[in-house]
Amino acid sequence: MVALWSRDSYVTGGGPGEIALIALSSTKLPDPLPISRKRHGMPDEGDGPDAIALVARDRAEDPAWFTEQVVAPFADLIASDLGPNLAALALHAEHAYVIEAQLADPDDLGHVQAAWALAKCVCEEGATIVIDVYAARAHLGAEVAALSPERGFDVMHEVTLFFDETDNNTLAAWSLGLRKFGRPDIVLLGVAPDAATEAALLLRDIAATLAAGDRIEPGDTVAANDGRMLTAVRFDPTDAPVVAVEGDAILLR
Repeated sequence: MVALWSRDSYVTGGGPGEIALIALSSTKLPDPLPISRKRHGMPDEGDGPDAIALVARDRAEDPAWFTEQVVAPFADLIASDLGPNLAALALHAEHAYVIEAQLADPDDLGHVQAAWALAKCVCEEGATIVIDVYAARAHLGAEVAALSPERGFDVMHEVTLFFDETDNNTLAAWSLGLRKFGRPDIVLLGVAPDAATEAALLLRDIAATLAAGDRIEPGDTVAANDGRMLTAVRFDPTDAPVVAVEGDAILLR
């Protein structure tokens, strides 16, 4: 039995937990796929496995749509994470396998675990690239295939941290991927360049807390690693257009 990824600090009232993975392949994979709970890490408990849906998309059905809607939107991401050669390979992929799940206010992370179990199976069968849509990250198919089915939850596999310069010579920092847990992403503004590491650690720690089921609402306070108390407010995208988050986000200031 594969141990379920639990949420030890779960409180109700969160949003839907959503995950979307796109696996690209040059060859058509078996149908049905030989998914195994033990071999691929599909949990035996919770609602996650029943929430997973897989849809196959083939370039031959509509080549222009496949390129414009499935592959091209992620070309820069793949080039940044995996290099230009793999980005070029992705642009010529013949098949895409879209793995999605959505659960209302999930009290465990079985839907995330199940999505990666299915992605592992797909990659073992020949998919070469996996795009984690909400975390804005691309993975080598071989690395996904090699994931241990018995591994524990790793927040930094599910969440990506981004930094970019702002007009006032400071950095904006933010997370992507917290919607997997039904939680808003977190934004920090006015980060001094020499404090980027501390900001990353703070975002990582908050992401882990939210993945475990805690919540941060506007008006709440969060203790920074240096002892400062930060107040949570709703993030207004006009305050920092460089921050690329979708949907609601929380700014800590």
